[in-house]
Amino acid sequence: MVSFRRYLTVLSGVALLAGVASAQVGVANGSASSLFACSASAAAIPELRPEGYTELLGDIVISCTGGPVYTPGTQIPTTNITVSISPGVPLTSRYLTTAGASDILLIIDEAGSSIATGATGAYGPKAPQTTCSSASQQAVGGTACPAYVGVDGSGTYSVAATTATGTAVNAANVYQGRINAELGPQSVTFFAVPVLPPATAGVTRTYRITNIRVPIPGGTIPNVLSSPVTATIVTGTSTALPISQPSVVVGVVGRPLTASVAAPSVLNQCSNPTQIQTSTLIYTEGFATAFKTRVVPGGAANLSTGTTNPNTIWAGQQINTLAPNNQNIPGGLYGGFAQNSESGFIYPATGAQGALTNNTSFIAGLADFGTRLKATFYNVPAGLTIYVSNTSLGTVPAVPGGTSMLPYAVLISNVAGPAGSSTTGDAVSDGSAFSATNIIGGNTQTKIALTPDANRTATATWEVINANPSATDVLTFGVYATWTAAAATTAFPYGTPLTELSPTVPVPGQGINDVLLSFAPEPGGGSFTTANASGGVNIIPRFAMTSIQEGRYIRIGLCQTSLLYPYITAAAGFDSGIAVANTSSDPWGTAIKQQGSCTLYAYGVTVANAGNTVFQPTLSGCDTIPNPLEGTNCFGVVPTGQVKSVMASTVFPNFQGYVIAVCNFQYAHGYAAVTDLGLRNLWSSYLALELSPVGVGAPRGFGIETLAH
Repeated sequence: MVSFRRYLTVLSGVALLAGVASAQVGVANGSASSLFACSASAAAIPELRPEGYTELLGDIVISCTGGPVYTPGTQIPTTNITVSISPGVPLTSRYLTTAGASDILLIIDEAGSSIATGATGAYGPKAPQTTCSSASQQAVGGTACPAYVGVDGSGTYSVAATTATGTAVNAANVYQGRINAELGPQSVTFFAVPVLPPATAGVTRTYRITNIRVPIPGGTIPNVLSSPVTATIVTGTSTALPISQPSVVVGVVGRPLTASVAAPSVLNQCSNPTQIQTSTLIYTEGFATAFKTRVVPGGAANLSTGTTNPNTIWAGQQINTLAPNNQNIPGGLYGGFAQNSESGFIYPATGAQGALTNNTSFIAGLADFGTRLKATFYNVPAGLTIYVSNTSLGTVPAVPGGTSMLPYAVLISNVAGPAGSSTTGDAVSDGSAFSATNIIGGNTQTKIALTPDANRTATATWEVINANPSATDVLTFGVYATWTAAAATTAFPYGTPLTELSPTVPVPGQGINDVLLSFAPEPGGGSFTTANASGGVNIIPRFAMTSIQEGRYIRIGLCQTSLLYPYITAAAGFDSGIAVANTSSDPWGTAIKQQGSCTLYAYGVTVANAGNTVFQPTLSGCDTIPNPLEGTNCFGVVPTGQVKSVMASTVFPNFQGYVIAVCNFQYAHGYAAVTDLGLRNLWSSYLALELSPVGVGAPRGFGIETLAH
C-alpha cells in the first residue's frame, strides 16, 4: 500500500508539471471558450507520523480553465481563499509575524519552476517568485498588491501585471496565509488573491497552497493507521473562484516508530572492562519516509565547515541557488527526495521573512533540523560510565549528508538529564546549520561518554542526515560501559541484581538501568510543552511520546558462584562436612583474584524425637553480620587460593536435606563428606554441582536454574 501510494504521488507530480508545461497564462484577444471552472486536488498524499506535532500535508493545487476575457488595463478581481483542515486541529506551521501571517504560501502559476509556456517574457511558470508582502494584504479585508490585465512581450497573451498601463511588470505571485483569521485555528486564509481567468481552451491557471502542518497526537485526528486528513477550500464568492469538489485528502496517518533494545549480555561486576558493548539501540521507522533529512540532499563532496549561514545546511544543500535539487521549485520532486525532508517549500525571499522575537534569520518552510532520535538513560549507577556511538552503526555513506540512500545519523547532543535546553541541540530553534563541527566526536565513528545529572539520568540525541525514501530504514546505535571491578557483596554497586521484580515497567524511567527511546524533541525533554503544540515560533519538527518504548541497556551480575550439595545430614548419628575452595588464584593468571563469604541455604527437615519437621534458617556469610563466629554462626570469608568449611552438626543440628551455597566470588568449588559419628563404619564424599541462576538469553525478570557443568 505504501509503495503504491508513493507511486501515485510521483505520477501526480509528473502529471501536474506536464499540465503546466502545456498551459499558458491567458489570452488577451478572443472569446471565452467555456464557463470559468476550477477543481482542487492533492499534489501528494503523504504518510504522517502519529507522533508528529508538525506533520507536513500534501500540497493543494487548484486548477482553473475557461472564463471571461478581460480588457487590458482592467484591475483583476480578487477573492479570499480559506483552507480548513478536518478533523479540526490547530495548524502548526510557523508564524512569521505576531499578527498570524505564516509560512503557508499560495503560489500562482507555479512561479519559479521555469516550465516553458507560450508567453513571451518572465510570466507564469517563468516568472520570478514575487511576494505580496504588504501588511495590509495579510490583514482581514486587505486589498494590497492589486494586479491588472497586461500583455506579454508578443502581444498575444494576457498576464497579471503590476500597473494598468505601460510595460507589463509581472504582478506578485506568492501570497502568505494568515492562520486563525476566519474559520478558527484549524484554517489559513489568503486575502485579496487576484483571479485572472485563463479564458481560452488549452490554457490553465493554477494556485498551489503549500507548507500546511498539523499535529497528529493529542488532537481529533484518529491516531490509527490510514486515518485521513482532509482539506476543504472556501472562497470569498463562488463566482470569483468556482471550485467543484473543494475537499481533498492531503495526508493519512502512518505506522509509529518502533524502538527496542537488543538483549544485553550479562556482565560480571568484578571484571574491569574498557568501553565494552552492553547493548544495541534499534530504531525502525514506521514507513519509508518517516526518517527525514532537514532538506533534500544535494550531493556534497564534504560536510559544511562550521558556517552559521542558515541558507547552508550541509555542503551542496544550498537552498538559495538554482542547483538541480534546490527546494524552492513548486511541485518539484527533488530527485525523489521530496517527501523525505522535514522542510517544505523553502522560500527565502525577503518578503517571506519576519523578525521573530527569538529568531531573526528565519526562512519560510525551513525546518530547524532533520528527524532526531533520542535515548534517555535512567538510573545510571554511580561508578559506571556509559558511552554511546557517535554515529549509527553499519556502513558509512561515502558522502554523509549527500544523496546516498544508506540510512545514517550522527550524535548532536549528549546532555545530563532527560532533556536539553535551547543551547543543547535538543531544542535548537534558530534554524542554524549543522556542520562537521556539530557532530559530537566528528564524522569518524567513536564512543562518546554520557554524564548523568544528580538523578543519574543522561540523554543522547542523534540526527538523521541520510535516509532512503523507498525502504523502511533501521538505525542502530551502540551502548558501551566502563566500570571498576568490585567484589560481590550484599550491596550491589552497579544497579540491582539480575532478578528484577517485574519484566516490564509502565512508567518511563522507573525501570532498573532502563533506556527510554523516542523521537526528539518531545515535551518530556523540556524543549516545549503540549500547551503550545499549536503554531507559532516553536521548533520544527517536534513530537509527542505516544508510547513507552524502553529496555535495559546493561545487565551486570554479581560475581557469584552457586553450589548445590544434593545431600547433607546431621541427624540420626551422622554428620556432614561442607567445604568451599576459592580458585580465583589459578596458575595461568586468567582469573581476577577475588574473595568473599558464602551464604548457605538449607532445604529439608529437622529430625526431632517427636517426628516434627522444622526448616533450618539461612546461614549468613561472616562478612555480613555483627559478632561473627566463623564456622558457628556464619560461613567464613574464603580468601583467594584457600578453603573454608563448616560442620553440618554445628550450623544445622538434626538437619537432613540439601544445601545451596551462594558464594560472593567466582571460581568457587564445593566438596562434601558424609560419615557416621566417630568415622567408624561409613565415609562418603562428592563434589558439589555448580548452578547458573539465570538462563542465557532469558528475558528481563526471568530466572531459570541450570547446571553450569
